[in-house]
Amino acid sequence: MNRTTTKILGLLLAIVVTAGTSAAIPAAYAGTKKVSAEQVVIAEKTLSPADQAKLVTLKTLYKQIAEAARAVRTKVKAARAAGKDLTAFAADLKTAQKDATHKAVSRGVMLTEAERAQLVAMQASLRTLEQQLKAQRKAKATQAVLDAVKTQIKAATAARTAYLKTIHAAALAQYSARLDTLIANANAKLAFLQGLLARLP
Repeated sequence: MNRTTTKILGLLLAIVVTAGTSAAIPAAYAGTKKVSAEQVVIAEKTLSPADQAKLVTLKTLYKQIAEAARAVRTKVKAARAAGKDLTAFAADLKTAQKDATHKAVSRGVMLTEAERAQLVAMQASLRTLEQQLKAQRKAKATQAVLDAVKTQIKAATAARTAYLKTIHAAALAQYSARLDTLIANANAKLAFLQGLLARLP
């Protein structure tokens, strides 16, 4: 990995704690080294009073979502212990489990769910290529084959780095609007969880 890539990843994946919270992103890869899922995308930003209020609102919503998710788990556990059939709720329970994750806020870059998903996909692709290179080396593949895989790894790494730079710039420029989107998403998830809790036997 070249110096530019290292610098960008170092900037975007440094550990930051702000107001006792952090915004976790999925584990990223720098070459073949894993980065902890607790490491976060950062950005120093002076917030307006309106954005500070939005952060408080978002933090409150995420706390309510976590509480609702716990209540759902407790009710599900009791229902199963009582021998009740929850087959009809399988899809909803899977969604509820997913909605209970990534509930943290930060004064740094706030990633959208689509961006998180894209990063996960890019990182998975890169991992696959790295594993493929390892397997080819173990199988004593020709240098031409190894070079071809290395070229793919280099391209995937460059694409991921470019994407990180893009979302970093966009997140800073659209910070307030992103908070609005995250608040709307959080309200929808909270309503879903509360509705599921009411429908569970």
